[in-house]
Amino acid sequence: MDQRRSQDSPRREPIRSPGLWIGMAVIVLAGVPFYLPAGSVHPMLLGLPYWMAISVLFTVLFAAFVSWICLRRWNVVEPEEQAAARDGGEMR
Repeated sequence: MDQRRSQDSPRREPIRSPGLWIGMAVIVLAGVPFYLPAGSVHPMLLGLPYWMAISVLFTVLFAAFVSWICLRRWNVVEPEEQAAARDGGEMR
């Protein structure tokens, strides 16, 4: 899994990025279909009310977004681990 992180890249923590928080908030708010008419269950999509299909879609989108953040935007390798990997030795 080291191919996803560059050993020379600085330590990054996406928790400090307001854009990622805004993206997560938008996905969560879009996944709660409060903007649809009250009491509506029609039309049906694959046998499910369309509000449920919207919720499931945005739940999967949220999981994909958080996975992308963890895999691509987060460099969690500590400096000691980087030094050990560079020297070819093990950490103590």
